[in-house]
Amino acid sequence: MVTQALWLVSISVVFGALSGTISVITGLRGHSLSVFAVGLGVLADVIGSAVLIWRFRAERHQPGQSGAQETRAAIIVSAALAVVSAVLIVESVTALVNGSRPGTSGITLIAAAVSLAVLTPLAYAKRRLGQQMASRALQGDGALSGIGAATSLLALISLALYHALGWWQADRIAALAVAAIAAAEAWHTAPRHDPPG
Repeated sequence: MVTQALWLVSISVVFGALSGTISVITGLRGHSLSVFAVGLGVLADVIGSAVLIWRFRAERHQPGQSGAQETRAAIIVSAALAVVSAVLIVESVTALVNGSRPGTSGITLIAAAVSLAVLTPLAYAKRRLGQQMASRALQGDGALSGIGAATSLLALISLALYHALGWWQADRIAALAVAAIAAAEAWHTAPRHDPPG
């Protein structure tokens, strides 16, 4: 299972570094917060996955220390989710207050579509394996991948609504919805001392 986990998180790092950077840059240039949210979520997933590469490699060499490594990894993944949530809330509220309109480009739409196609099965696989391994950190990293996939879908829908109906608020509201999901997952992923049962 450790080998499978390492394989999944390594894919996340390689794909996310490229896809996330493209989405952040195109989202900022086009003033599309939903696409920016895609990139931010994917880059947070890269951070979480990179930490999990360390965590699972360490478990291979020191199996007895896996509990402490799992806790550290869960803290970092939870913090990444919380940062995504905070940034999206600030950016979305600012854009709504200012009434700024999103833009888009072919590259933006392609990046969102590719992220949706890659991250959806990756999120499912991480969550499922995380449950089997009782790894809260891997489940949280799966949530980061899932947020990237959900954000990609919301970005495509909100940009379609903007271009078809002029609903510029849809882009900003989609980003706020992702912020709420990220905050909930940050709370769920954060390690806590469970009462003895």
